Amino acid sequence: MKGIPGRIGKAPQSQAEALPVPTYRGSTKHKNRPADGAKGTLCPEWTHRSDAGGLSNDMDTHPWTTTRATALFTSATVDAGSGRRFATQNGVAFEAKPTQDGTWHGYPVPWETVPPDIKDAWLDTRQVTRKQIKVFMRFVKSDIHWALRTDEG
Repeated sequence: MKGIPGRIGKAPQSQAEALPVPTYRGSTKHKNRPADGAKGTLCPEWTHRSDAGGLSNDMDTHPWTTTRATALFTSATVDAGSGRRFATQNGVAFEAKPTQDGTWHGYPVPWETVPPDIKDAWLDTRQVTRKQIKVFMRFVKSDIHWALRTDEG
């Protein structure tokens, strides 16, 4: 995945390494594309670019295995208490949850929702800075576009 700045966030002793990695796929709920139902926080475009190009409107045929989203997901840190998976890149925190079809999907989350031990480990390993955490600490629920700022410049 050349040309995408930043580092993939992973705590030093990630439990994700010991678990089999489930399948990741995107969800229209978190993409700046037409969708049924309510939208959640939108994912930056850089997370779903693939070797074949950008994302179309068809989540099922997109080559998710070659996207930054899949790389973030497979290297994610599993929170021992909840089983949720967390990753970070470009100052944005991401969370992944299982879907009803057995796959997982991820989306940007404010830093205030990331477990403190995971956040602290990423700070210790310089995978995120305090300044980045401050910028993306919290947002009102209606602001679904905040993570798209990382697509700029």
